[in-house]
Order: sequence, then C-alpha cells, then structure tokens
Amino acid sequence: MAEQVGDVVEDQSVRQYRFLLRTMPLDALEEAHVEALSGMARSRRSIILRAIQHGLVAGLRLDPDAVRAMAHLLALGERRRPGDFLAACPLPVLVQLAESVIVAEASFGRFGGYAAWDGSEPEVDVGVDESPYAEPWHVAVDVHVSYLDMNGGPSSPDSFGGRR
Repeated sequence: MAEQVGDVVEDQSVRQYRFLLRTMPLDALEEAHVEALSGMARSRRSIILRAIQHGLVAGLRLDPDAVRAMAHLLALGERRRPGDFLAACPLPVLVQLAESVIVAEASFGRFGGYAAWDGSEPEVDVGVDESPYAEPWHVAVDVHVSYLDMNGGPSSPDSFGGRR
C-alpha cells in the first residue's frame, strides 16, 4: 500500500518507519534495528551498511556482521540528519528494513500520534556545531594558565607557601 506525500508516492511501511525514526526513544529504536538487522541476510546487511556509509558518512570500518554498531549508527544518524540514510538506501532493501523494524518487539505500542502526523521531516539547524568546542567550557581549555611563586618565578600549581 502506498500513500501520496506531496508529488511522491511513499510506501506505507516506509512512512511508518519514518514516523518511528522521528518519535521513538533512541534506545528502543536501536534495539528495534538490532532485531531487524539480525534477521536479515548478510547480503542485505551489506547493502544497508553501504547506505550508512554513503548517506551518513559513518561506519567506514564496520563489517556487515557488526549488527549493534550498525543499528546505533543508523538510529543516531537518522535522528541527527533526517532523511540522509533513507535517501541512500535502495527502496527494496529499505522496505524490508522498515517492515522488520515496524514488527520488532521494541516498536510495540510506539504508533501513538501516527494518525495525526503529517509526514513532514523535522527542520535541521545546519548552523549547529557538534564539536567539543561548541560547549561553553571550551574557554577554559584554551586559556593559558601560568603559576608564579612568591618571588615572581615559575611554580607548579600544587606548590604551597612559596617554599622550595
């Protein structure tokens, strides 16, 4: 069954899968992917791994048997950059993955609000800096601290009382 989304006809299982990707807690989403990927043939997991590598630019050193790592990258990557994996994955493999995730035990009871969902992707703030230096504590990392003893010479930070 397919549904019209804008000018594109979207497979119903892919639409439900997208809803889970956007609304499911990350730990449950990862577990659903572990269950889904574990039940797939290695050749299908290889195709999914290539889609992760190309779409999310991650997992370059992974093997198709590293199911948990693939599930982690897929869940986190689709949450951070919605649609990147979906666009990179071939439709037949994506449909199989979507159907497997939908029926996974971790997905049970996770479709609350699906009927009211308009199918739109969340906005991504391209100005977000996710590097360690995006946090305010980086100022302390960059500041050079020098310690002087009572005579104005160099000292260690744990010297006490000016005695040598």
